[in-house]
Amino acid sequence: MAANAPEIVLLPGLDGTGDLFDWVTPFLTEDLNVSIVRYPPDPTLGYAGYTELVRNAIGKRKVFLLGESFSGPVAVRVAKQLGEQIKGIVLAATFVKNPWPSWLIRRAANVDPMATPAKIRNAILIGPYGDAELTRRIDEIVRTIPRPLRAARFRAMADVDVRDDFGALRCPVLALHGRDDWLVPKKSMQNAIITKGGARMVVIPGAHMLLQTRAEAAAGEIVSFTKSSAEVSYEA
Repeated sequence: MAANAPEIVLLPGLDGTGDLFDWVTPFLTEDLNVSIVRYPPDPTLGYAGYTELVRNAIGKRKVFLLGESFSGPVAVRVAKQLGEQIKGIVLAATFVKNPWPSWLIRRAANVDPMATPAKIRNAILIGPYGDAELTRRIDEIVRTIPRPLRAARFRAMADVDVRDDFGALRCPVLALHGRDDWLVPKKSMQNAIITKGGARMVVIPGAHMLLQTRAEAAAGEIVSFTKSSAEVSYEA
């Protein structure tokens, strides 16, 4: 990739490792320089801590920013705080306010993830679109992510609400969502887009893990977004 190509910074889902971007990055790197922020396994961070970590990782660079699932609120907060440094924001399979009752998310934080049958978990996360390697990787993450860390991230999601920050964004916005996403229903993001105005949402046939199961289609939308946003000036 040429040194002068636009940079996009990818923020990971609940696992925080960034490893699950392996499916989409090959389709992005022909047009973009890709950086991945990997979260430390620190259950004390919360959304404020992740936001600071990402802001420091970006420094003074001008970049596009993508927040997947858990990281959507992080991406919104960083974009609001860094202003003109963020050339555009992509929100993939995510939310600006927890779309489920807070008590339900707090209860889910205490559930042993191994108690959910793999077939049900995979139906929710990947539907009929996954592959054997992705299934294996999901199994590995479920087994190895520390339960206190998973619980802390669930509790953080329970009360997060960045709708005001989202509404105040002046950079271009693209939301990508799976048509059959049961985990994060698309209606919540659709409502936020309608309320904000000046943003675009693309719904792709797929389940929650859109960047893994529909990687080429999602990457095509992301690259088109960065190209169309290249000449858009930041509206103060």
